[in-house]
Amino acid sequence: MITMTPQQREAFQRDGFLVVRNVLNAEQIVHFTKIVDELAREERGGDETQTVEIRNAVARHDALLPLLDWPATFPLIADLLGWNIQLTTSHVFVRPPTPKENEQFKAIGWHCDGPSPQFPIVENQLPRMYAKVGFFLTDLSQPDSGNLRVVPGSHLQAAPPEKDENGEPVGAIQVLTQPGDAVLFEQRTWHAVGPNYAPNARKNIYMGYCYRWLKAIDFVSQSPELIAQANPVQKQLLGAVSDPISYYLPSRFPEDVPLKERMEAE
Repeated sequence: MITMTPQQREAFQRDGFLVVRNVLNAEQIVHFTKIVDELAREERGGDETQTVEIRNAVARHDALLPLLDWPATFPLIADLLGWNIQLTTSHVFVRPPTPKENEQFKAIGWHCDGPSPQFPIVENQLPRMYAKVGFFLTDLSQPDSGNLRVVPGSHLQAAPPEKDENGEPVGAIQVLTQPGDAVLFEQRTWHAVGPNYAPNARKNIYMGYCYRWLKAIDFVSQSPELIAQANPVQKQLLGAVSDPISYYLPSRFPEDVPLKERMEAE
């Protein structure tokens, strides 16, 4: 398995996010865009102006399974969090263009991920508990295209970032990506989604990972039919176990954590 380069690790530890270029080729972009469009049509019922947000998307379309352990991104997550991990969310977004005169654009406000109330704070820091990979399928190389917004370094303190005179976090940036790029970020990093003033809808897929001893965000258990289609590592990520205590004592059930053997062998 690939690992983070020293430069990538330094950037992620400093900023709380990392852009990885060209993780999907042109054919793969078309393939996954068709899946997103298919799911969006099911959700919208013909209304193309409607924002689409689908959680546990992998259960809705099994063609998303390969993204769970995508070779250009998942090893970086495993390098960051270790082998005792699982999927916590699979999330599809379609954000259509918003007229500039519409100040009440559909957006997700500034937040860091996690439960309510938050994870325990120790010495003004939250623990790193999970991380996401965002696969971006459309051109977000210009600002205000529905870009992911982040506050670099905000993961290093538990308090929310300071705000400027416009109510925006100090130091916030828009992440500029090309189709096929991915963005990794951890749950402590403050982030949001801005308006999409571009002519086309913004489409992306998130895969989120947490430790196996945490509850997943958007599912309790996956269907036997989906698990049957998965490879061994994907089965681990989908939460398949031979005994519930395996989540806490994986050393007793090595067959439930094939990622451990895979990482140690490489």
